[in-house]
Amino acid sequence: MIKAFSVLKTVMSYFLVIIELFIAPVSTQDVAYLRNASITLEINEDVEYQRFNGFGASAAWWAQDAGNSQYADEITKALYSKEGLGLNIYRYNVGGGEKDNPNARVFNNRATESFYYYNEATGEYEYDFTRDAGAQKMLDKALSYGCVDTVVLFANSPHYSMTESGSACGSYSDNTCNLPEENYEAFADYFITITRYFIEKGVPVKYISPINEPQWSWGGGWVGQEGCHYEPEQALAVFKVFAQKIKESGLPVKLMAPESGEVGETTENYFDALYNDAEIREVLGSLAYHSYWSDNNYWGKYGFGETINEKYSDINVDMTEWCELPCTHDINDYESAMLMANVIMDDIRVTGVNSWSSWVGVNNYGIDENGNMISDGLLVADDNCTELYTASRYYAMAHFSKYIPAGSTRIYTNPSRLLGKDISLQDIETTAFKTPDGKIVLILLNNGQSLNVMTGRMTGNMEVISTTAEKQLETVYSGRTKMFVECPENSITTVIFS
Repeated sequence: MIKAFSVLKTVMSYFLVIIELFIAPVSTQDVAYLRNASITLEINEDVEYQRFNGFGASAAWWAQDAGNSQYADEITKALYSKEGLGLNIYRYNVGGGEKDNPNARVFNNRATESFYYYNEATGEYEYDFTRDAGAQKMLDKALSYGCVDTVVLFANSPHYSMTESGSACGSYSDNTCNLPEENYEAFADYFITITRYFIEKGVPVKYISPINEPQWSWGGGWVGQEGCHYEPEQALAVFKVFAQKIKESGLPVKLMAPESGEVGETTENYFDALYNDAEIREVLGSLAYHSYWSDNNYWGKYGFGETINEKYSDINVDMTEWCELPCTHDINDYESAMLMANVIMDDIRVTGVNSWSSWVGVNNYGIDENGNMISDGLLVADDNCTELYTASRYYAMAHFSKYIPAGSTRIYTNPSRLLGKDISLQDIETTAFKTPDGKIVLILLNNGQSLNVMTGRMTGNMEVISTTAEKQLETVYSGRTKMFVECPENSITTVIFS
């Protein structure tokens, strides 16, 4: 029906604006914008889509070093305060302990310190919750700003002592599960013990996520980080044990699963296995996937979104990890910001996710052959966190995370080209949210030439925040609502109507 009347709406919106010009006080600038306007935008608050639960980032693996660095406060303020990104989702990595493993297969900053360790004095594996101190310090600092309401405890692998290979970095064979069946229960008990510790100290743990990117091979001839492969039936069996243990524990947590490593393809097999199991469904709070390798795959995301609506519409579907792969842009390259903004826009608008998280809040960097500083973090540090930089993509994230609070509801937007205007609608992406306090937040992503957008709103006040290659998060207008929003060439614009 919407498509059938799109042409009529375009004509009607054009003439309604003309009428409004005669009945409402307008400035000379408004008249100039009308003459130069390219697009009219319909915003319909009565057509609602998904409820949105917020934005986040993971603390793997940087928090181990950053927590003990001079930049600990600066980092947490930039990511988790209202003055910064205002992220409300904190993903804490429950490491598999490769830093403690005498037979470790990874030695860089991706090796983790575990709460569960081998006590040589007793000859037993025991818990020591003073360990992973740097990461815990970062979590505590992030919580102190009051924005974080959701902590996800996630693991890339079971603890190395529970694995077939004796390593948290996967099996010695490709595409082989590294967790023996007889250790499923031990893995679940270990995770519940750690979860109980965090909850009892007042951390708002809402989800536990014991499996991450199960379809990838992990181990074999490549060892770069902790990870574990699971076939769908193996993941199902592990999660059945976790479901039982969660219910027995009485802890107020849900499963986030299975953190699939891709859009579509194998993801549906894992989703189906978990979603259709009655016992798991009792404690399944989120079906989660990662948006890697699909930056320009609009139709793939569209099809995946259709599948989500058809099969899993009664449960949260969350995008829990994304970064640019391969990462080829210098951290100051504005193209990386536009890329990230487009990915966020598509995941929210086309796939319909209930939350969106960047892979890492901070990461180290390398220098490529052209002298570019390459990193996938929102913030960038050296290996020991003695240097700190802000990546261009940080500002792309800010246009969404600072202004769309948890509990907002996405609403209908539809841009239309005005008659006689030579503009490609493929260059403009839009989404809008109704916030819990009654504001309307509109995001305009312009991948083409400069244009003016008529929003059709005439009352109240508006604030316009813009980012281009030359400026970041600049408030370009604040005052009485204007009929038009200027969108510079290759820009990200957030408009707040109140």
